[in-house]
Amino acid sequence: MKKTILFFCAAWSWALLSCFCVAEEFSSNELYKDRMKDFIRELRANTTQERILITQNGNELYFKNGVVDTDFFAVTNATTQESLYYGDVLKFNAPTDKKLQNELLAYIRPIKESGKPIFVINYGKGRKQRNFLVSEDVKTGYVSELLPTFEASELYEPLQQYTADDITALSDVKNFLCLLNPEKFSDIHDYYAQLKNTDYDLLIIEPSYDGVFFTKEQIHALKKKNNGGTRIVIAYMSIGEAEDYRYYWQNTWHKKKPVWIEKENKDWNGNYIVRYWVPEWKEIVKTYQKKLDDLDVDGYLLDTVDSHSYFDDNY
Repeated sequence: MKKTILFFCAAWSWALLSCFCVAEEFSSNELYKDRMKDFIRELRANTTQERILITQNGNELYFKNGVVDTDFFAVTNATTQESLYYGDVLKFNAPTDKKLQNELLAYIRPIKESGKPIFVINYGKGRKQRNFLVSEDVKTGYVSELLPTFEASELYEPLQQYTADDITALSDVKNFLCLLNPEKFSDIHDYYAQLKNTDYDLLIIEPSYDGVFFTKEQIHALKKKNNGGTRIVIAYMSIGEAEDYRYYWQNTWHKKKPVWIEKENKDWNGNYIVRYWVPEWKEIVKTYQKKLDDLDVDGYLLDTVDSHSYFDDNY
């Protein structure tokens, strides 16, 4: 489940190629962006209305012809941005290049102004960096965290103090855990126990360990902080790439890949860019979504939504 580095690579590469001016960017062909938007709409329709959808990076999707796409805007509940301030070009603790940062901000500022929560994932450590992020959040209204590894593989001290407050909406969230690679834990039981013993307002997690998923009862228990307050539990789900360590992957695909698999991502072994508009792939994702529904997670982090940029650039 080694995902996080790849996600940022895709987002950074796209942003570096994009124009500083949002309006100019959206004068280009919208075909593959629209296909991704349509897919996300289908995932919204595939679950209950109260379940949360959070997009990971790919914030250009929220615009059409240089302005906020109000029709698509209502489909999701929040969005994220990786390495907005720290972790530029996969350099741990490195401040993000100002040009790239401004390009990313050109998208997320109007998204925030239009009412959508913004969660920012940075990679680094240090008191100076933490203080900077806290001060930026006061100015921007974003909720940031500083992750100690690119792999998002461990617990960390949040930027904002824990509270026993009940968290019933994303707008209540003051801190969050992003943990997508639990291999450092000894097994599913150790993973669950350590998550249960935390007080984060929001858990954004991989809901399985080595192919074994949390039970519905465990997900319900994770919705309660260790200090007694309620919180939100979001499950990770990649929709723009297939991963050969997922339960849906068939061993025969290594020899003969389905037509909807485009190519392996050169930056991450085992992750394959997919033609995400193909019905067969959509059905795989929707089936997985239903599996997560059955666990009663509060919603999903939809990752690799920026895979459209590969097709924008190559077709």
